Amino acid sequence: MRIVTSRRREAGMTLIELMVGLLVGMLLTLAIFEVMATFEGRKRTLSSVNDIEHAGQLALYKIDSWLRSAGSGLPQSATYAYGCPVYASKSSVPILPLTKTLDAPFESVNPGKSGVFRAAPVLILPGQTTPGASGSKSDVLVVMAASGDSGTPVPFTESGVATSSSLDLQNTVDFSANDLVLVADQQSLAGGARKPCMVGQVSSTFTTGSAPPLALSGAYQAESATLTNYSSSTVAMKLGNVASGRTPLFMLLGVGDNNVLYSYDLLRINDDAPQAQAEGVFEMHAVYGVDTNNDGKIDAWVSPSTGNYALSVLSAGDQIAATRLAQIKAIRVGLILRTSLAEKDVAPNLPITLFADLEKLGLAYPRTLSDQEQHFRYRTLETTIPVRNNAF
Repeated sequence: MRIVTSRRREAGMTLIELMVGLLVGMLLTLAIFEVMATFEGRKRTLSSVNDIEHAGQLALYKIDSWLRSAGSGLPQSATYAYGCPVYASKSSVPILPLTKTLDAPFESVNPGKSGVFRAAPVLILPGQTTPGASGSKSDVLVVMAASGDSGTPVPFTESGVATSSSLDLQNTVDFSANDLVLVADQQSLAGGARKPCMVGQVSSTFTTGSAPPLALSGAYQAESATLTNYSSSTVAMKLGNVASGRTPLFMLLGVGDNNVLYSYDLLRINDDAPQAQAEGVFEMHAVYGVDTNNDGKIDAWVSPSTGNYALSVLSAGDQIAATRLAQIKAIRVGLILRTSLAEKDVAPNLPITLFADLEKLGLAYPRTLSDQEQHFRYRTLETTIPVRNNAF
């Protein structure tokens, strides 16, 4: 009689079967990881695109807000103040015209004449920053405005004089302690050139409603040599107040490294260095909308680089420049946005073009992407912003 043991019935998988099972499991695991990696990559792509779109909207919102206030407190003074070279000193250190190179990204800024910024609601400085990520030129905006309670220009008395410590005005009703004032002469120099306009500060001990003259002292002091050259047709305009937070807007806006939009306070009231305002901005470009026949409507879009509205014309500091500055009724701003992380495989980007509808006018801005740049995602945003305070 043959006895059969139970070992044969308990035999397991063969080595080949085990290896096949492991291989199938590894393939399934790899497939799952591939699906997860693809999903995560698409999630990062969607997130990064959404992030730059949100950042771009924030950037446009801020730019819109600043440009809509451009020129506040300047139009009431009429065109005699337009184009005047702005002089300002803080704590006895001259800051305007510029006496040193600004920090990046504004180290190459040239407002038409080295260091001289002229009073104007808004100017486009074409191609005056070079963002590191882009490597191409990007435009800079110069925005000037008084605070919302700037009031109207106050004339000097017929025999009025100006010194570093006082202004002989017809009245001082609109002024308060620590106000910043812009002093401008309605009379031009020979040939129509604008006289310098000076930023000064009302004394901290001044009492509103005090009889003239208007006492000056504080961090922002005007230069005696310039003030004594003013005529009796000079006026003083309230710009804002350094103590209350209602400060004027004398600002640069431009794109710097790391796809960041920066601002810079030309009067250095709160900050001495450029300030980051929004991320994701690869380049910024702008064109002027002008009213050439003074009917209150935009009838042309023009370049800030050539023609009647080139920087060299608008910064000339004469009557022609003042007239041209007064005709600027809108700024069209275009932003190119870019994600921060490079991707291995990116579908070919469509040609990036700003102001495509202005191509027949020669104002479209096409941006060709290098092979390396095509590993990022891009979006464009455009808006037209009225310069509503630039009207006479």
